[in-house]
This record gives sequence, C-alpha cells and structure tokens, in this order.
Amino acid sequence: MILYHIYGYAIPVIILATLYGFRWKVGMWGNSLSLGAVLFSFLVAVGWWESLAELLAQQVPKMLFLADGVAFWAIFVLTLSILDAATRFVSTVKVKFADSVENAGNGIILFLLFAVLYGTFLFAEELGPVGANLNDPEPGNSAVISLLRILSSNEGMKGNLATFTEGNQFDGSGNHRQLHLQRRQAIMLNMLGDNGSILFEGDTGNLGRNKK
Repeated sequence: MILYHIYGYAIPVIILATLYGFRWKVGMWGNSLSLGAVLFSFLVAVGWWESLAELLAQQVPKMLFLADGVAFWAIFVLTLSILDAATRFVSTVKVKFADSVENAGNGIILFLLFAVLYGTFLFAEELGPVGANLNDPEPGNSAVISLLRILSSNEGMKGNLATFTEGNQFDGSGNHRQLHLQRRQAIMLNMLGDNGSILFEGDTGNLGRNKK
C-alpha cells in the first residue's frame, strides 16, 4: 500500500515539477504551442490505437496483452514528435507579452499542460500490461472517458470530434473501462495459472477490444 500511494502521488508531482522547472523559461507562447501539440497527439492516439493494436496482435499473438499500450504510446510519441518539429519550423518568432500577462498566462498554460499529460498517462495506464485482481470493482466513468464521449457524440447535436457520417463514436457501448479491467484480470490469471488455456476459451482474444 505504501508503494501504491507513492506511485499514485509521485507521478503527478513529478510531471508538475518537471513542467514548471524545465518549461517556465519557454514562455507562454511556446508552452501554448506545446499544449496544442500534446492535446492533438492524444486525440490522434485515441482515434487510431485500436487499429494498430489489432494489427500487432494478429501479426504477433504473444503481444495480445501488450498491443494496446504499445500502440497507444507509439502513435502518441510519433504524432507529438512530428507536431513539435512542425511548430518549431513554422513559429520561429517567440511572441512576447506584457510581464503580468506572461507570468499569469504561463502559469495557467503549464497547469493545463500538466492536466493533459496526466490525463494521457491515466488513460494509457488502463491499456498497459499491469494485471488486476479478480475482486477489483468495475470502474466508473473517468473525466477523460466522459469528455471523449461528449466530443465524439453522434446523438443529437454532434460533438467537435464527431464524424460527418454515422458511427465511430468513442466508447459507444459504454464499456471501455470494464473491458480493459477484464483484460488486466486475464493478465493476472495468465501469470498465476499453470497454463494460459483459460485465456483462449471462447472469444477472450477480444479482451480490451472496444470499437469507438
């Protein structure tokens, strides 16, 4: 439990301290560009990680439990690298604001950047290869999951990320977190059991697959 609480509190503190320690001198303009790049990279990763994970699992079956996490982070890092290079190339002039605006705005932008990065970490953590106990309660909707559902909603007025055609709503069935809990529990069973046959009965190969 001590290690669990250290992990739960250390990650956000490290992210927050790193941002304010290393990116304060970047300024409000540069951090605003970084915020947009990180946020857009997260949305791209959310939109495409399942397709890549499915391909990885089909080509390398041993990566079944790892495919989701690997695919998400690969797309996120690649997109962020491209966007970061593009913004550096396009925005060669550092915009300077009044000192009061610069200091207040920079602090706010860095906090928003922290929120997006930590939200990305929490979302990706559920896709990772860490097992879960069988008696763990089914998780409720997180703020990130709820926001993604709203942004991609196809019911009534379309959200900002909704498609022009019907379908493709994120987590339309509303069981994203439940499916990935089952996947993490299957990982635990695989580690504790004498063999992995229990994981491949029926359609358990689809654990964690959740079409948006």
